[in-house]
Amino acid sequence: MTIKAIVFEVNWTVWSGKLDPQKWGKGRLASPKLEDNLQRDVSDKFLIRDVSDYSREIRLFQDIPKIIHDIKERRIGLGFVSRDSPRAACDRALYYFEYLDENHRDMPIIRAVDYNETGNGDFKSIFSSIKDWASAQGDEILFFDCHKESLAVNREQGVRVEIVSNQTGVTWEIYDHALEKYGHSGKGKDDQPKLGKLLGEGKFSKVYEAADDGDAVVKVLKNWTAEQSRRLQEIYAVIKTGRPFDPGNDRQDQLILMVALELRNLNIINELKDPKPEDFSGWMKMKKIVGTHIWKHRLYKKHPFSIEFQEFVRACMHLAMDGIEHVVKTYGVEHCDAHFKNVVFDFDGDKPVRARLLDWGIAVKMKWDGNRYVRGDDIQLIVPPYQDSKAGMKYTPDQFRRYWITWMVKTEYDALWSRNVITERDGQAFLKDLEGWYRRQ
Repeated sequence: MTIKAIVFEVNWTVWSGKLDPQKWGKGRLASPKLEDNLQRDVSDKFLIRDVSDYSREIRLFQDIPKIIHDIKERRIGLGFVSRDSPRAACDRALYYFEYLDENHRDMPIIRAVDYNETGNGDFKSIFSSIKDWASAQGDEILFFDCHKESLAVNREQGVRVEIVSNQTGVTWEIYDHALEKYGHSGKGKDDQPKLGKLLGEGKFSKVYEAADDGDAVVKVLKNWTAEQSRRLQEIYAVIKTGRPFDPGNDRQDQLILMVALELRNLNIINELKDPKPEDFSGWMKMKKIVGTHIWKHRLYKKHPFSIEFQEFVRACMHLAMDGIEHVVKTYGVEHCDAHFKNVVFDFDGDKPVRARLLDWGIAVKMKWDGNRYVRGDDIQLIVPPYQDSKAGMKYTPDQFRRYWITWMVKTEYDALWSRNVITERDGQAFLKDLEGWYRRQ
């Protein structure tokens, strides 16, 4: 069983004590808003006191930060509920209490929350909402509480409920045992590898070092659902046979097709380490591509119209083109998005000597017949601007190089004027004659 959401009652489960609105913020010189009376102890970050009455306090249970760190690493939804404590007060406490994030930095717990239902005592409506948000059945939600009456949530909605002692709250042992008990112990195909340092983040995914493999990285899709996994398998079943899949204008199918193509392409070029495409559940472990992005080199900081800049960038583009041609001839896949963010280089001083390609979601089948490059039938999700690009098109080696060098140069200078490094007028005038860019130095 896959656990999609883990939910905690806050009082006596996450912290010892209760944020009781009838008792907190009632002392001398109390602030009108209850939450403004909460103050974290300066010497003990696990302790919050009522500044109007220091006899009132809550203490974060010792293992909670470690548990939250593990939940976020596993990409399980995290929720907090409260029967009778105000939302604003709970939020303030969750802001003061911290956990270690994916980069092992102290971070307010509130920033890790996916489902915040504190201040609402109606568990029936709370868990109905969480089911919808998490795209989960009742038995895919795990709930920790210290009140035995919460077992009704299991009887009525099928939620997995673990009752803990109000003296200890949720300990690591209780949490770990519950995951093992409900089949989420890290042994199934849905469980991703341990994550290391966060390397980068895009709109749809994050990329991490693989903690257990120095030669790999792990890409984790954001908010990936079981329904998306099911749809991906339907799409993958089509494209792995060599037939094209047309997502039309369906944005969700377009995203899933891009993921399916990336899995297929990484598998073809022997860079996919885990899982098998048929077992994909929201993450992929792939070969770590080592190199330096062009913008980290000193020559890239020269003026875009200078000879030094142009010669340097032209050399890098031709090396990227070498990489594209090599992969086509070796594996039958054409990388269709080789702008500089998706290429890293080896440099010998000021001389670029090798390019390596990243990000294989925008890539299609292509074959080399000994004389020409022939594009396959895959649907191109992002059609290269400035160029005519259709399935079945054929190119001589010179035509193919000109095709992609033209795209690279125009894409680069378009980016430069969009960043106001040059004016669009000057950039457009410069791009009228690209003949020199096709010649290697």
